[in-house]
Amino acid sequence: MKTILVPIDFSKCAATALTYALEIAQAKGAEVTVLHVAFPNEGVDNNIYNAFWSDEYITERLKGLRSWVQRFRRQPPGKMVTIKIECRIGFPVPVICELADELHADLIVMGTTGATGLRGALLGSVAAGVLSKTHRPLVVIPKGATARLSENAVFATDYRVHLDANSMAVLRDMLTLTKTILHVVHIMDKPGEQPDKLREHSISQKLGDIPHDFHYLHDRDIAQAVSNFVEARDAGLLVAIAHEHSLLHRLFFDSITRRFAHRINVPMLSLHDAV
Repeated sequence: MKTILVPIDFSKCAATALTYALEIAQAKGAEVTVLHVAFPNEGVDNNIYNAFWSDEYITERLKGLRSWVQRFRRQPPGKMVTIKIECRIGFPVPVICELADELHADLIVMGTTGATGLRGALLGSVAAGVLSKTHRPLVVIPKGATARLSENAVFATDYRVHLDANSMAVLRDMLTLTKTILHVVHIMDKPGEQPDKLREHSISQKLGDIPHDFHYLHDRDIAQAVSNFVEARDAGLLVAIAHEHSLLHRLFFDSITRRFAHRINVPMLSLHDAV
C-alpha cells in the first residue's frame, strides 16, 4: 500500500477517518493525501461563476485545510507520515473519484457526510456516491464509530468472491496490521438452508494464508445478524464486496438500512470484484 486518499469536511467524523488512515499509513509506509472539496456555489455571493474562478476563494479554503491538517502533523501517527493536501472546487463524488484515479490511490478512507434520503441513511450521500462510482477499496467511518485497529474483522459475504488484485492486496494489508483473524460470515435467510462446503473451500483457497474461520447464521434480518455478530466478536472492521446486488448493497441501500444505520459502529471496508 503506497497511497491513501482521505476526503474531509472538517467534521469530527472526518477527523476520525484521518486518524485511522494515518495509523494504517504509518504501519504500511504509505503516504496520505487529504482532500477537501468545496461546492462551486459555496462562499462567494452564491455566484457559481465567481466562486469557481476566484483565486482568493481557493486560497482561503486551502489555508483552512492546511491549518486543520497541521494539528494531525504535530502528533503521532501524523509525525511519521507524509501528508499532502488538495483543495478543489466541484461536486464531491466525481472530484473524489477523479483524484483517487490520478493518485492511483490504493485506498480511500472517509467519514460519513450528511444523510439525505434512504441512500444517505448509513453512509451519507457523498460516501454512498463514492461507493457506487469508484472501483478502489473504500473504508467508510460511520458517524460515532470507534476507529481502531483490532485483532478481529468480520467478512460478510454471499460467497461470490472474485476480488481484483488491488482489493486482495489491500485486504491483506489491513488484516496484517494487527495479525487480525477474519471471521467469514454467511447469513442464511431461507428455511432449511445448509452450509455450502464447496463455496467455503473456494473462499479458503482465495484467502490463502490469511487467518480465517467460517460462521453461518440463520436470520431473516441480515443487517441485525451482521451487527450482532460484529458486536459479539468485538470486531474492529466490517468487510464486504461491492458487486451488484451483493450483501454490501443490501446492507447499505435496501429498506433494512434504516435499522442497520443506528447499529454499526466500526469502519467498513468495501472491496471490488475484478472487471
